[in-house]
Amino acid sequence: DVWKDINKQLNFLPEGRRDDLVFLAKQFSEILTAFFRGQIIIGLLLGCVLAVGFGVVGLKFGIALGFVLGLLNIIPYLGTMLGIVTVLPLAYLQKDGGPELIGLCALVFIVGQLLTDYVFTPRIMGDKTGMGPMLIIFSVFFWGTALGGLLGMILAIPLTAFFLVFWRLARDKYLPALTAQKEATPAN
Repeated sequence: DVWKDINKQLNFLPEGRRDDLVFLAKQFSEILTAFFRGQIIIGLLLGCVLAVGFGVVGLKFGIALGFVLGLLNIIPYLGTMLGIVTVLPLAYLQKDGGPELIGLCALVFIVGQLLTDYVFTPRIMGDKTGMGPMLIIFSVFFWGTALGGLLGMILAIPLTAFFLVFWRLARDKYLPALTAQKEATPAN
């Protein structure tokens, strides 16, 4: 077992701290693995929805663009943001394009995003990561702003997962101990 080996490598630490570090690392790894597996599946599903939608409305290169934009959503909302900037001008500028095709492509984006937010993400992610869609959106915006753009957006989920795991450990192990210690201390 990898985690037992890591625990042995940390033998210079007191046993309680060593167990906490291994617990944090293991939980963090499990959350990230579940999240990225889920994101890949969600990206593939969104890519299928966008590809079919763009194909049906008549967008040139719509099938290829749909799949690529869906896969770019592995980084939450990146594919949608890049897609709007790419697809809508293409819909306007193509030979048979115009405002009607822009509206249809925008509708495809809306349907794809609604399916992603309310069907794919809750069903695929479930409780595996402990991070619901609102926490994911908040973390992408927070870390994107805090770390200055794309780097923050890429690191948003790992950083949020780390703080979530750290909070769970502190809440379950250390906060009850502090409360018990306060109750045991006589008041002056």
